[in-house]
Amino acid sequence: MALKVGIYGGSGYAGAELVRLLSGHPKVSVMEVASRGYAGQDIRSVYPHLAVEGEYAGPDGIDASSLDVAFVAYGHGESAETVRDLLSAGVGLVVDLSADFRLPDADLYGEWYGEHPVPELLAEVHYGLPEVFGAAKGRIVANPGCYPTAAILALAPVVKQMGAGIRSVTINALSGVSGAGAKPSVKTHFVSANENANAYGAPRHRHTPEIEAMLRRVEGGAGTPEITFVPHLIPITRGELETIVVDAEEIPDAEEVLGWYAEDYAGWAFVEAREEYPHIAHVANTNRCRLSAAVDRRAGKLLLFSAVDNLLKGASGAAVQNMNLALGFGEDLGLEHLK
Repeated sequence: MALKVGIYGGSGYAGAELVRLLSGHPKVSVMEVASRGYAGQDIRSVYPHLAVEGEYAGPDGIDASSLDVAFVAYGHGESAETVRDLLSAGVGLVVDLSADFRLPDADLYGEWYGEHPVPELLAEVHYGLPEVFGAAKGRIVANPGCYPTAAILALAPVVKQMGAGIRSVTINALSGVSGAGAKPSVKTHFVSANENANAYGAPRHRHTPEIEAMLRRVEGGAGTPEITFVPHLIPITRGELETIVVDAEEIPDAEEVLGWYAEDYAGWAFVEAREEYPHIAHVANTNRCRLSAAVDRRAGKLLLFSAVDNLLKGASGAAVQNMNLALGFGEDLGLEHLK
């Protein structure tokens, strides 16, 4: 199978990673890249490290009817109508990297983002965290957020085993500046971010309902309580680390939790659990999620640790993984070097 793929929003950080990954994918024969801000410019003039010939097309410069797969990497609230148009043009699989299709219904989306542009498509969406929810079988894959990827992979096996016995979940997350996107802002200006760290988005960060909704889809997760989620910006380019504190009626041993991870993620290429606590450096520039666990018996808390690269397992690497599985390829096809 030789695929023709389109990337919409290919000049952002996630889009550029998609260009890099798909340019070396053995099943991709043709790749077209659209950009709103760089249409007509040579791709390598914007990202010199990309070994790709050609120019960015305008948003309407790709013949969508000729595509087998499309990736949409526009911002939140900007992707949904493009996804609709791509499906109408006959694209068989659309992987959306925004938040537009991550929440399960229009009411929940409206509470956190505003009115959904195309609510009629929400019933078709598969939430693209395959290690928890399997391979996509429909036309739309909602690629998870980077923070939810790390959180759900750490928590899903725990929720499955402990269920309603969980009393509270607190997630403290650290992320590199690339997670804020390529568009410059005061917050991501070098002078603001360098030698600094700050919490932001609390207590109503938009990834909160995504994490809650997906954990409640996990077997035994219906009684999962609301979570407290506090993200922090730290002065690194890429990578993410979460420390998750779980309060529960009974606290298992850390070895038991590591056993749950080993059982649930056996056979998956990109999730691994170790006794050693993960570092961001362990996962940067990979499509890997690394997990660990510890128990604070004095305080009666279970501690979970999860690290990912926010641009790969938290975005573009996961998008390629989702495409692979949806089309029946091995999940690591074209990603073998990122394990």
